[in-house]
Amino acid sequence: MKVKISTLTVLFLINMTSLLATHNRAGEITYEQIDDLTIRATITTFTRTSSFAADRDSLEMFWGDGTSEFVPRSNGNGEPLPNDVQRNTYTATHTYPTRSRFTLSVTDPNRVAGIQNIDFPNSVNIQFYVETTLTLLDRRFQGNNSSAILLQPPIDFACTNQRFVHNPNAFDPDGDSLAYELITPFESEGMEVPNYNLPNEIAPSENNQISLDPITGDFVWDSPPVQGDFNITILIKEFRNGILINEIIRDMQILVTACFDENRIANTVPTIETIDELCVIAGELIEFEVVGSDVDRNQNITLEALGSPLLFDSIDVSFNTGINPSRSPNSGIFRWQTSCDDIAETFYQVVFRVTDDFLGFNGGVSTLKTVRIKILGPSPEDVLTEKLSSASNLITWSAEYGCSDTDLFQGFSVWRRNESREITIDSCQGGLEGQGYQQIIFLSNDIVNDRFQAIDDDLNQSDIYCYRVVAEFAQLTSTNNPFNETSSLPSEESCLLFNRDRPFKTKVSVEGTDNSLGSILTQWVLPFPDEIDTAVVNSPFSIGLQRGTGFNPTALDGIGPSISTDTRFSGLSDDTLFLDQPINTLDNPFSYRVRFENATGFSIESATASSLFLSQQSGDQSILLNWQSDVPWRNDFYFVYEIVDGQQILLDSVADLSFRIDGLTNGEESCYVVESVGTYGVDDLPSPIRNFSQEVCGVPRDNEAPCIPDVEISTACQESVITGDQFINEVRWEFGLTGDCEAADDINEVIVLFSETENGALSEIARVDAALGSFDHNLTDNISGCYAIQISDQGGNISDISSLICVDNCPSYELPNTFTPNGDNSNDLFTPTVNRFIDRIELEVYNRWGQVVFRTDNPAINWDGTNLRGAALEEGTYYYTCAVFESRVTGVVELEDVLTGFIQIII
Repeated sequence: MKVKISTLTVLFLINMTSLLATHNRAGEITYEQIDDLTIRATITTFTRTSSFAADRDSLEMFWGDGTSEFVPRSNGNGEPLPNDVQRNTYTATHTYPTRSRFTLSVTDPNRVAGIQNIDFPNSVNIQFYVETTLTLLDRRFQGNNSSAILLQPPIDFACTNQRFVHNPNAFDPDGDSLAYELITPFESEGMEVPNYNLPNEIAPSENNQISLDPITGDFVWDSPPVQGDFNITILIKEFRNGILINEIIRDMQILVTACFDENRIANTVPTIETIDELCVIAGELIEFEVVGSDVDRNQNITLEALGSPLLFDSIDVSFNTGINPSRSPNSGIFRWQTSCDDIAETFYQVVFRVTDDFLGFNGGVSTLKTVRIKILGPSPEDVLTEKLSSASNLITWSAEYGCSDTDLFQGFSVWRRNESREITIDSCQGGLEGQGYQQIIFLSNDIVNDRFQAIDDDLNQSDIYCYRVVAEFAQLTSTNNPFNETSSLPSEESCLLFNRDRPFKTKVSVEGTDNSLGSILTQWVLPFPDEIDTAVVNSPFSIGLQRGTGFNPTALDGIGPSISTDTRFSGLSDDTLFLDQPINTLDNPFSYRVRFENATGFSIESATASSLFLSQQSGDQSILLNWQSDVPWRNDFYFVYEIVDGQQILLDSVADLSFRIDGLTNGEESCYVVESVGTYGVDDLPSPIRNFSQEVCGVPRDNEAPCIPDVEISTACQESVITGDQFINEVRWEFGLTGDCEAADDINEVIVLFSETENGALSEIARVDAALGSFDHNLTDNISGCYAIQISDQGGNISDISSLICVDNCPSYELPNTFTPNGDNSNDLFTPTVNRFIDRIELEVYNRWGQVVFRTDNPAINWDGTNLRGAALEEGTYYYTCAVFESRVTGVVELEDVLTGFIQIII
């Protein structure tokens, strides 16, 4: 018997099949390396539980080496979760023929229906595809390489018009670093899904923004305006020693709901308060509070923590909460007793999650807070340096190092520079890279006389050698090759005066400030007697002083005869001080060098040292001091003094090379001097080394341009109804709304600048009292244009031009469908019903035979019903086409769609 099936029945069956095939929501592929060439891979998918017809008891895994296999589901029939979500895992092992780079992938039709940002409304017809790229390393030399583990499920819930935060909470078991990036989802290898939009591109607005932190993985959507299912794809990159070795594509789904209760009261997403980041030394106890809150008092909230430190029994870590769930607030204490085994180059991440019970048995909405924790090795202690020979130095440090027993500890590295340097220790960054030190010994574990030691025999004829020591940690391969190395915090600096056979400058201090009668006191230390071979260097000895103008002068000239001459070396020690005068210390710095010599031609010089030179810049009720010097020692900080009645009054001590004095009176002179405090960093030379600059005086004056306040423009286009043919743009300004621009006492006028187009030249259109706060710009036929402002003060100073703010017209053009050109002075002309901000048109009117009977480019039209020859047309229906050219801030723009329609002439 032949069965007839109607077209309607066929369509119904197709739609039913599509409905039952509605399936994949989210997923990813992870793996672990279990042998040199073997991995255990897991496909994790999140599907729609109710799509029973599309349920997969196996999926085909493509291994990336030309082979594939169907992998059975490993968690039974899947794990049902609330809100029609089912979690499925498929696990299998695979052995590759060789080490290389491979891509694991799985393709499965279909996605769930109705995904708002994937080929909407046809997402059910789009395949679901994820892949993971892996690099099989040589485990003997490069270590194991498993993928990152993603602890946070890729299904999450958001409320409309409220901030949403998600984090995949990934960590790498091998200690590799991770980076995050948003990409377009795929439907097959190398093929992106069609018609994809980022979530904020659906109903875009200023209040609909997304971001993904590339370091932490925090995805923030602030705030979703539209209900429905949205998918995003996060690419998680894994790096080892800066080299990309793995990539995971996670396709995740965000379920956005309006979050109203039965009384149409909006549910509020709960919040979390705790720290953002913490860096500690191994062995310290970490303890901090996490507080979850919810303004919806009729709900319970649950506070949880998830992260790699909480996964391992070997780590003494816990998160203790009170009654869970409970009414707001709900708090917990995160506690971690760190140890040396926890030292790592990368940050640990713990993601705290607070969830309300808005959805009842189906859970609720959540907020996440990511806390990053870094564990560093402690600094080596008690570093000492001594001269071992004429060609080597001995560096030793304490053998009591707290983390030397951990398997991660590899030894110590020794770093050197040729002068002392005070560095800022970053508590979150170990090692000395970028701090001006050279690594001279890469790994040392030698202990002699109960102290670690290293020998530097690669000297470079420097006067001073300064050393720091760093402990080095790493994971080890099966053949004890290190990978994912990390460094401890550096030790304190230990310096040695190596070459003692020369003089050292220790003072260049301005004693008197004058343009001709100034003076500088300069001092030095003689060569050490034990370093002078008197069998070769015969007496008499002498000290000569050389001076040059400025910093780093090309030539230094001797100051008269020798400062001191004596037949005995010890006789020179009574005279190591010289007052250089009269000189112009007001306008110039001076540089000095000491020369030690004998009568037979031997000579050796000190390094050059300059005076501290001070300059000033007068501002509005302020003076800015700047200073500089070029000296062979290290200046650690500076005292700033004001000179009052000949006395030095201390204002402050700073480490910078500038200092601003505010609150002064314009027109009144004030004078200042700066004193530097420094050291060579060695015990054999005087410390501290103190030197004064010359005195400078300045008179504060109002020569500073005002700052630029916040500017806004309001236009007629922002009104719901636009009437009249005269338009007003309101230019508003407000001081102190955002930023640091506060209204000063002497603010005078606002200069308003305008250009008709965004690329046009600005011209002044008004000067307005700044206190008014606004200016109304009257225009006749347009509101488009670009504005900027400048601020003037009572001293005549004018600010820079503010950022350009452009406003556009809101063009509109509508035509009627009838008119009555019968001479009764009522509706005799065909004119637009709406004609706003139109530059011109191209209108053509046709009769029923397709002949043009009228044309014009005038937007007002004013057609009287006559043809091109001026004869009256018959009553009837006519057809028109009309290209519209809008007046915009960018210029004249043709409307994309040509207007078409019919005109009825009634006589």
